[in-house]
Amino acid sequence: MSKAIVVAAAAVALPAPAAAAQQPPPPRPQQWAVRSPDGRLAAVVAQARPGAPLRLTVRRDGRRLLAGALGLDTSAGRLVHGLRLRGRSAATVDERYATPVGKRLRHRLRARRLTLRLRRGATTVALQLLAADDGIAYRYRLAGRGPVRVVGERSSFAPARGTRTWLQRWTANYERPYDEAPLGAVAPGRYAFPALLGLGRGTWALLSESGVDGRFAAARLAVSAARPGRLRVEPVGAVRGRRPLATPWRVAVVGELATIVGSDLVESLGGRSQIADERWIEPGRVAWSWWSDPGSSRSYERQLDYVALAAAMGWEYVLVDEGWDEAWMPRLVAEARRRGVRVLLWARWSDLESDAQRDELLGRWAAWGVAGVKLDFPQSDGQPRMAWYERTARAAADARLLVDFHGCTLPRGIQRRWPNVMTMEAVMGAEHELGGAAALSARHNATLPFTRNAVGSMDYTPVTFSAAGRTTTAGQQLALAVVFESGLQHFADSPQAYALRPEAEELLRAVPVAWDETRLLGGYPGRAATVARRRGGEWWVGAIGAGAARAERLPLRFLDPGRSYAATVVADAPGDGLRLERRTVTAADALALELAADGGATVRLVPR
Repeated sequence: MSKAIVVAAAAVALPAPAAAAQQPPPPRPQQWAVRSPDGRLAAVVAQARPGAPLRLTVRRDGRRLLAGALGLDTSAGRLVHGLRLRGRSAATVDERYATPVGKRLRHRLRARRLTLRLRRGATTVALQLLAADDGIAYRYRLAGRGPVRVVGERSSFAPARGTRTWLQRWTANYERPYDEAPLGAVAPGRYAFPALLGLGRGTWALLSESGVDGRFAAARLAVSAARPGRLRVEPVGAVRGRRPLATPWRVAVVGELATIVGSDLVESLGGRSQIADERWIEPGRVAWSWWSDPGSSRSYERQLDYVALAAAMGWEYVLVDEGWDEAWMPRLVAEARRRGVRVLLWARWSDLESDAQRDELLGRWAAWGVAGVKLDFPQSDGQPRMAWYERTARAAADARLLVDFHGCTLPRGIQRRWPNVMTMEAVMGAEHELGGAAALSARHNATLPFTRNAVGSMDYTPVTFSAAGRTTTAGQQLALAVVFESGLQHFADSPQAYALRPEAEELLRAVPVAWDETRLLGGYPGRAATVARRRGGEWWVGAIGAGAARAERLPLRFLDPGRSYAATVVADAPGDGLRLERRTVTAADALALELAADGGATVRLVPR
């Protein structure tokens, strides 16, 4: 037999199946899931193979709603590829806490938490996932010691096809309208939290973040031309810190529209209260002169007029805005206190930029008897400014002063951590109707309960009957006192404007600003919103609409059964007027509300 034949025979003697059997099998995809206590929501993290990038999927009742990438770029390594699981743990979260303001005063966070401990080289990062009945959240925790820089984030949300979006172009003061568009038509650019997504079949998601405490920058969303269906999380600037270091929570509130409006998940993840004794913190209504008369803050006499308005209306505070004089302010504080009214003072954030400035000024103002401060124009989401918010809230709490941040960032859980932060602007509010600016639309007002006001108290400064060029009705203006929540509710119009509308005055004397319960009774972003809020046994309802006049039937099933209530209804009347009606109702009744075009109605229900 020739050599060639031997070689051929040897080749035949090596069977193909045996050679294939020596190849290692392909790696199996790995996935880890955490479910909400009610079992409807699930957050699932998957890895196609060990070391592959991680991906997150959010499901509700088995239906995929959101997907997205995960990962961080840091000075300790690019924590996207090469991550391998080194351990995992699960826990049940059940926290109860109280706040002085908000959608409710008593809160409960019930959730399940899964922690995945991952390693790449010498770097360990923990991915924490949390699933509550009203949403999911996740964050990263860099383990170890020593300095670290976070230079980018790979987190993103890719909603299901057919999603509609309500997005606001990002600016440092968050004072732009929300635009509605299909997800695929969203232009490339940067967008603000919160972002509202209509996912179809009556399911919605509100994207935001929580737990920004100065150790990290705030974030926004970015859309690129290359990936139009993806909303990428983008911290504003690099972050410098020391390990161990946790990122803020990336949050998706998920459910029906009532879930979005009623959820306090963003607040709950803000961190525990840093104030041991909160009894001095008192929310309230505020008389404010600057909107109707910008020069009035320079006049002691004019401020006395607003002290008189607050006293007559039973409001707790008066705000003295830009231009006040230290020569007469202590005297005004004393006179207001004599009439049962406390004073809030305006200042620029830069007046309190350093620790020494804060200690000196806050101590001085507290010694005068001032109740709180409105701090304006911080206008940055970078890490240094977020640290300023934290230090300022702490210093104000030490001085027992309330805080209203204006020209500012979005609430990101700060009101749980620092309950003296009563409200924040971060909204295109009534100030935009001054100086010949375009009037705020009813469409804008009817979007805010589902977006900005859904993540924290909102200082819109409502009830501006005398706004030049106003396109919303007087009924809608009054209803905003209930539809919009703010721990300090600044009523922005003049004493004369309120005196001309006694129907409104009656309700403005009585309306609370701190609520035990909040419910969405009906509505749709940009079209309508009917919100019910309870304080004690008393209920208030604000209903607003955008567009043509409409009749709204308001079932009163939320009232205690078997009990009668005195109902006061204030709605639109011809000629931009208001009409007041009274009747006795029970939970079995329904009120017929006639809303004018771009109009509204307010209902007070007092148990008999």
